[in-house]
Amino acid sequence: MAKNSKSIIKILAVTSLILFARCANQLQPGGGEVDTVPPQIIEVYPGNGTANYHEDYFEISFSEYVDKRSVQEAIFISPALQKPLKYDWSGKTLTVYFNDTLKVNTTYTVSIGTDVKDVNNGNKMAESLTFAFSTGDKIDNGKISGKIYDTSPEGVMIFAYQANSKEADPTKQKPDYVSQVGKKGNYSLPGLRDGNYSIFAIRDKFRDLLYQKNEDGLGVQNKKVELIDKTIEYENVDFFLTFEDTIAPKISNVFMKDRNHIQIEFNEPVDSSKISGDNFVLFDSTANKKIILKYFFKGEGRPNQFYAAFTDTLERKESWVLISKNIPDLKNNLSSEEKNSFAVKNDRDTLALRIIKSAGLLPGEKVDYEEPFVLINFNDAVELSTVKERLSIQDAKGKKILLDVERADDASFLVRLSEKLKQSTDYTLKLDLKNYSDLSGNKIDSLFQNKFSTSNELDFSGVSGTVALNDSTQTFVVLEAAEMVKRIYKQKTDSKKNFDFKKVIPGKYLAWSFKDKNKNGKYDFGTISPFKLSEEFKFYPDTLNLRARWPIGGVNIDFQK
Repeated sequence: MAKNSKSIIKILAVTSLILFARCANQLQPGGGEVDTVPPQIIEVYPGNGTANYHEDYFEISFSEYVDKRSVQEAIFISPALQKPLKYDWSGKTLTVYFNDTLKVNTTYTVSIGTDVKDVNNGNKMAESLTFAFSTGDKIDNGKISGKIYDTSPEGVMIFAYQANSKEADPTKQKPDYVSQVGKKGNYSLPGLRDGNYSIFAIRDKFRDLLYQKNEDGLGVQNKKVELIDKTIEYENVDFFLTFEDTIAPKISNVFMKDRNHIQIEFNEPVDSSKISGDNFVLFDSTANKKIILKYFFKGEGRPNQFYAAFTDTLERKESWVLISKNIPDLKNNLSSEEKNSFAVKNDRDTLALRIIKSAGLLPGEKVDYEEPFVLINFNDAVELSTVKERLSIQDAKGKKILLDVERADDASFLVRLSEKLKQSTDYTLKLDLKNYSDLSGNKIDSLFQNKFSTSNELDFSGVSGTVALNDSTQTFVVLEAAEMVKRIYKQKTDSKKNFDFKKVIPGKYLAWSFKDKNKNGKYDFGTISPFKLSEEFKFYPDTLNLRARWPIGGVNIDFQK
């Protein structure tokens, strides 16, 4: 009896070690290379296109162990089911049971999105997978596919609605069919019924299968999609994403820097070129006093932080508030009236006026010799008339160049020169502020000088080509930097649909064209309500590597493919 007991103990111990080793193999090893390989779906059951399917489940097998919750949240079934699914895991395989009775003679599509991530390192699936099966002897074989063109397309949802008498409303209505976009931006919706479709690309932030304005990115289809017997597949239903911002900016903080300057911080970027001191009033409720602010400018403020300046002195005992209104954000949403209190500060401003930057708009701060502009940024406000009167630009021989000065804000000015400059030549900008007093009374006894150089035609590259299409719609071509620096060129094609960009800063670019159907000169993203198609666009398939002195020709963008 004792021998048997010992044998049983040994068997149990060995079994435990084997089980432990198997479990341990599922864990990420302590050393070695970091796992960067995304999980993949290696098999589904039933297979795509299966007809007469009457089981109450489907199965998904993965290439590695995956996070169970991420899988369950990434499964979408169309048409939608009323009851929740039941999940049963066995290693790397998931069996999903239906709690609903499936409709007869109906095609169902199952989409597994790219939110699925592995256990080892949280790598997400690179591409989604969608398959279809039918409970009848016929499977709906309509298909829509395309691509999202965005800097970060991964995870964007595709919502497809079969059109009826009413327009689809993604803000209130969940889609009839769903897919999710992978890292490369591609998507596919198979197993679709015949009919007309409304399709939207939604960056569904809350994963609730609804579009939330001011929260989610939005893309609207650029062509009508009707699946019928002769046309059962639509390719290249592509999308650009935009963001519908309808919320006006608000002031998040007001701080009195010194007796003449108030620091104002907004909750989002605002357009300082459209804001002045007239947008603000200082109000003392106890004495019923008002002070209109004189200047508004960026200066050296952090992102979303600006300064307002005034000449009067505020008393500490008074209860001052800053009243603001009609502040535009970058989408031109105007703020309503706001009142913000702040602590009065009577410290004197002792900082002398100085130029933060004086430079051209090209790389290396060069000035374009053909269209010369110089941007001047001050640390404090300066009258536009003062800059115009005391500013001069001259060449090495002392010849002055005629110029005009435009206000960007009350401390930033764009100097436009009235003639072409010589290539690869140095010029001197002078601003004589001797005997000038700034708003705080600080005397300035200096002559600002700054040299700048002009560009050379050999500094640039170029692109030329043709847009091919079957109609005479007005088209534009856009060159957009593929690198971190945001640089965009746009050109209308000529009567033969040719384009020729002659002065392009070297770098890597994406080239695309759009049909400007309403002839407003800009790309229109479409709208949900009322439903309006976006404008059709087409990308050149390759990234253009533009080098100085080496323009590229023969770039043909073909809408016919």
